[in-house]
Amino acid sequence: MWNRVSIAVLGVCMMLFFSCGSSRRGSSGNTEKELSAFSFETFNAKVGFSVGNMTMNATLRMKRDSFLFISVQPFAGIEVARIFVSDKDVCLVDRMNKRYAQFAIKEIPDYGELLGVDKLQAMLTDQLFLLREGKKAVKVSDFSVSQIASFFLLQYSDPQNRFSQEFTTDEHYRVSNATLTSTHGTLRWEYSQFEALENGYMFPMKVGLTMSKSSVDGGFSSRRSNQEISFYYKKIELNKECSFSNPVPKGYEKVSVEELLSVLNNKR
Repeated sequence: MWNRVSIAVLGVCMMLFFSCGSSRRGSSGNTEKELSAFSFETFNAKVGFSVGNMTMNATLRMKRDSFLFISVQPFAGIEVARIFVSDKDVCLVDRMNKRYAQFAIKEIPDYGELLGVDKLQAMLTDQLFLLREGKKAVKVSDFSVSQIASFFLLQYSDPQNRFSQEFTTDEHYRVSNATLTSTHGTLRWEYSQFEALENGYMFPMKVGLTMSKSSVDGGFSSRRSNQEISFYYKKIELNKECSFSNPVPKGYEKVSVEELLSVLNNKR
């Protein structure tokens, strides 16, 4: 089922838990150098992705902390949809019916007020991040850290009880899997198939996400619905020229998000 959360994460819009070993807080000094340091100004990639039983090819372009753009191409050279995410808005373009819809990121249920394009980029590129106000640099000392063997479990609980986050990392704090939990559900993502990029950085060529949402049935029991999304990176280019123009071609009709997603659902 297509919805605003899955579209945003695609446009964008991804676990292993260890029992308590020795626990400690991160050191209070400058610990940013301890973190996995994957750096890029622009990121261009050919990807495959699947949502449920649907599998498609796409082109992904990102400018760091600025925008994220996906061109969905189920067949070579034939674009059927565009998804554009900036720090404020998400724009969905239906190329087949020449229509588009746009909504503010803050309208995304559960996390919209805290979500930003920088968080989505971090999720797609194996980076630690905190879902909180502002673009504050993340340090190990922001987390409660538990160690078992060579792995670390980094945990963060929002002081306002809106959400909690957990990251499983290696000794260099490179993420292998993570969870984001709120009272409405859980977003889980994991990375696999690590390969060296042109700069030598070991990067996960597969990102898998599972969104679980709880709902009450008749006021007596709860049900949990899951949606899975997988990304497969096929070719990645870093810091290449990455021009961008308006995602909406001239003459396209603006419709509501619900109307546009209804059409997408009917075509699945």
